[in-house]
Amino acid sequence: MKFWLSALKVFSGLLLLWAMPACEQVKPPETQQLHDGWQLINPLTQQQIPATVPGNVFTDLMQAGIIPDPFFGTNEDSVQWVGGQAWVYETSFELHPTLAEYDQLQLLFEGIDTHARVFLNDSLLLQADNMFRSWEVDVKQLLLQGSNLLRVEFLPADSIIWLKRQQTPFALPEERARVRKAPYQFGWDWGPTLPTMGIWKSVKLQGWSKAKIESHTLYQLAVDSTEARLVLDVEIQSRVDRAFQLELVHKGRKYIDQTIQLHAGDNRIQLPFKFSNPKLWWPNGMGDQPLYDFEIRLIDGNKPRDQKRLKTGFRQLELVNKPDSIGESFYFKINGKAFFAKGANYIPEDNFLNRTSRSKTRDLLADAAAVHMNMIRVWGGGVYPEDYFYELADSLGLLIWQDFMFACTMYPFDNDFLANVELEVTQQIKRLRKHPSLALWCGNNEVDEGFHNWGWQRSLGWTDADSAAIWQGYLALFEDLIPALVQQYDSMRPYWPSSPSTGWGRPESLLQGDVHYWGVWWGEEPFEVYEEKVGRFHSEYGFQAMPHLATIEAFAHAEDRTIGSEVMESHQKHPRGTRLIDDYMRRDFPVPVQFDDYVYVSQLVQAYGIGKAIEAHRRAMPVCMGTLYWQLNDCWPVTSWSSIDYYGRWKALHYQLKHSFAPLLFSTKTVGDSLEVYLMNDKPIAFEGRLEMDIISFDGDVLYAITEPLKSVKESSVIVKKLSLKALLQGVDPLESVLRVRFVQGLQVFTEKLHYFDAPVRLELPQADVNLRVSPKGNALELTLQSNVLVKNLMLSSNDADGFFEDNFFDMQPGSQRRISFKPSGKRPISQINFEMVSLNDVMHR
Repeated sequence: MKFWLSALKVFSGLLLLWAMPACEQVKPPETQQLHDGWQLINPLTQQQIPATVPGNVFTDLMQAGIIPDPFFGTNEDSVQWVGGQAWVYETSFELHPTLAEYDQLQLLFEGIDTHARVFLNDSLLLQADNMFRSWEVDVKQLLLQGSNLLRVEFLPADSIIWLKRQQTPFALPEERARVRKAPYQFGWDWGPTLPTMGIWKSVKLQGWSKAKIESHTLYQLAVDSTEARLVLDVEIQSRVDRAFQLELVHKGRKYIDQTIQLHAGDNRIQLPFKFSNPKLWWPNGMGDQPLYDFEIRLIDGNKPRDQKRLKTGFRQLELVNKPDSIGESFYFKINGKAFFAKGANYIPEDNFLNRTSRSKTRDLLADAAAVHMNMIRVWGGGVYPEDYFYELADSLGLLIWQDFMFACTMYPFDNDFLANVELEVTQQIKRLRKHPSLALWCGNNEVDEGFHNWGWQRSLGWTDADSAAIWQGYLALFEDLIPALVQQYDSMRPYWPSSPSTGWGRPESLLQGDVHYWGVWWGEEPFEVYEEKVGRFHSEYGFQAMPHLATIEAFAHAEDRTIGSEVMESHQKHPRGTRLIDDYMRRDFPVPVQFDDYVYVSQLVQAYGIGKAIEAHRRAMPVCMGTLYWQLNDCWPVTSWSSIDYYGRWKALHYQLKHSFAPLLFSTKTVGDSLEVYLMNDKPIAFEGRLEMDIISFDGDVLYAITEPLKSVKESSVIVKKLSLKALLQGVDPLESVLRVRFVQGLQVFTEKLHYFDAPVRLELPQADVNLRVSPKGNALELTLQSNVLVKNLMLSSNDADGFFEDNFFDMQPGSQRRISFKPSGKRPISQINFEMVSLNDVMHR
């Protein structure tokens, strides 16, 4: 009976196809961009200036010369009025003649920031109230022949927040939570307070007839190198009850070619199929990232009514979060293989999001991949990145831990707020789920932890009833609504309610789930604590450093480039930041008098501390299986936790990561009177060679040497040597010597570690005179450096500040020679490029 019903359904569909009027023209959807001719109007003065869409009020006012650059000096303070008043965007356009032929015309705003009323020809179309979602309205009946007027009236976020606050009996930890707007725009301890307004994403008219594809993805039920069992999931909006043909095509082959019956309205179609011998997608460092192009075609008669491109990769990924002998595991497996996650937290690349671009994001993510990262956490206090961010991550093998945009405060839980969030989350899941790089959906950043451990109940005067209601609201949002939507629209991916699962002040935070360990910095504990406090997966920890000197010069006049100046403090948003950098510097490094030396040493401090943390985390594998430091990048020029500053310039930390994240790495740890030497190997193969250990004086004398066979263990962290420090240092001055550990095969050095016996500040570094020669080599310059004594943390710099050194902030062994490639930026003739050097030796002898 089932067979006959199915056959009848297909036959009926074919009859409907046959019965379609022969004269009907099948036209695929068509789009008209509405980015031209916009004006920004100040409703208080009626002043009009040209506006850029996509864009925002601040950049338009800067372009017109009405406000100064908020990033320079203390200008942030003088432009606060901009975000505090209403603004209007307006344009006129004529409808493309071909669009008028469609049954349906929809106006689509992909992003409105944030509270706005939209009018078309004086008719109110919509009232926007969420920066994180798109808005689509039918406008065919409102469009005129000739000129059409489109007007968007913006209200400042603060006024909306104030009104909403009056409607509730209790305060929230951060009142910004009452609006669905990028949290970081209200200020953070690394970012300015610049709440923007504007049409921040594309705006367009879309014409379509009969039916169109709304969203699409491929669910990967099971994948290995022999076969992928997949489900095509397509959502189609239709204006008719009719059968269509749905095709899925790859390189000319139809993997799906099926008649589907659509009803007027929204339709969700799920069709299984198999793909033989797929090449598997792997994270960076574990294999290749093959991507497959598919085309989804909605066929009407024998012509395409709509078609979409889908580019994806095949992989099987899971989060393993299970009880074990220690507590509860937290690690990822891909294609059946557990791996150690190495990476960083990502924040928005600019406070003015229209200034980001695919090329800038590619440079940033390529810089992450270049230092062996395999995972990036998109932090929940920013925005959901553009499509190209995930496309680039797909191509580079960077897995994405994706927070939803909730951070560091409790949120409203009324029906209107939850309904608004439901639309936002649904849109974002549907937009991003097709990417193989997407590894995890996470509900929020530090909201669970904040409620239980940050004292909000007391500081905000919540009653017991308030507190209970607010927590139930949290559960409704992060334990009920959002995970249900993930299950509905992306059931193949894991969901994690809140990061961290437990706060760093409690012992269980190191035994289960993920941890944000902020005992160092926030708790002012010394860097050595990183070696004791190791959790299962470190999804946040960090330390600040000043940006590149050229970056400081871009926001501060010469007279303002002093520690503690008003300008420097306006670009240091942590209330204790300047003191903490100084305190940690005094513990382990010399404190320079000269400003440029201080900038340099601040970066050494950051690299030194985070390097210790990363090595401790990797030594603890497989108990610890991930380390994502805070933070990869900046949204403006600032002293912060980033390893790459606002202009894309690498700090010492990012150069350190080339070694700390390397697949094969030596690490040393002092335990009592012993020195333990670990070898970490992320590769699925073992290496054979010899272990060479030498103690070398800073002047070049070899004081101790041993050589013995060594074989690494694949995908492991093991102690390969344990030495008595007393015996090792017999007849050796530990303040004038260094232990060099090498893994060598023939003349090839697999990895090398220099172990110093005390903190840098106590080392008796000699005066150094480094010889430098520069010669052209292809499109680059090659720097040849030589020194007769040990040189600690040699920093190379150039008057071509955007040129790139392949290595920097490195130690030079006595009698050694280093060749470093420098890639010019192209902003000045090669003949005019000059180089300078500074080392810790120089700072100590000033």
